[in-house]
Amino acid sequence: MQIPSALSIAPRNLPRVGQALPSRYADMSCAALVVETAGYLVPQADFIGRVHSVFAQACNIAVGDMLLTVCVPRAGNGATTLCLADRTVRDLRDLFDAGERVVCRDGVARTGRALLHWTGAIVWRPDEPGPMLAPARIDEHLRAAGLHLARQRRTRSSVIDGRAAPVVAALRIACRALDGAAAAREVDRLVGWGEGLTPAGDDFLVGMLAGLDALALGDERRQRFRAVLAAAVIARLQRTTPIAAHFLRLAAGGHYNEPLVALRNALLGEPRADAVVAALRRALDIGATSGADTVSGLLAGLAAWLPASPTAASA
Repeated sequence: MQIPSALSIAPRNLPRVGQALPSRYADMSCAALVVETAGYLVPQADFIGRVHSVFAQACNIAVGDMLLTVCVPRAGNGATTLCLADRTVRDLRDLFDAGERVVCRDGVARTGRALLHWTGAIVWRPDEPGPMLAPARIDEHLRAAGLHLARQRRTRSSVIDGRAAPVVAALRIACRALDGAAAAREVDRLVGWGEGLTPAGDDFLVGMLAGLDALALGDERRQRFRAVLAAAVIARLQRTTPIAAHFLRLAAGGHYNEPLVALRNALLGEPRADAVVAALRRALDIGATSGADTVSGLLAGLAAWLPASPTAASA
């Protein structure tokens, strides 16, 4: 299959990447892809993996129990994400095949048609949250986000707002009550619930864990409950898809992708409404319904542990 010439890029044209491809690769007829940012959990040592799955904007490489995701820049960063520098790459299916071997040596990973170079990549870490806003201002953000989400649901329905609605409501009640046993029962029903690569129930749980994490620091009872909830998720990973299990495993360990962290930080600490809307739109723009399901979980997790108010409850 012909590879567009635009995919072959030279590291010297990217000043943020510090090193050129090793000379031993110079004569290979592969597309040279430079990684601009690498997530903080991406292995630093050499490894051998396989392409697990490949889509237009993302390619998942299985390395042990971890999935490394090679993605186009607009997809955003993550803990195990390798984000390409070249913004002209349009379809990664032209470069990778599911099942093919991936050999990484000295910061260069090779497949049959591509060389991934990330020796000089910037290590991505999520932004630290700033000071929290006043409760009334956070309530306004949550209500606006809830209304925006409801409008999107009119054209993109999900089981989260249908058959799973009583389950997610019960889970939020269990979170507020710090009832680990009740929460585990609802997790048992949610993991793997829905269709697609990341079922809706799993996306919701990722968002909820992100919301709870923001409000658990300094509270031992909340931290113990959060540990019980994470353990319940980990115990049920075999019930869902490999990709969803990967993201659930990361979330259980407190690791989330850039759009989700940015939205969480904005809801709790961004005074400008337009900035919150921008972060919300970016988070909602993931997949057909995955973004909305994750945002639903985030709002539920925040509402569970924020001071009770009519506004927070409606969100």
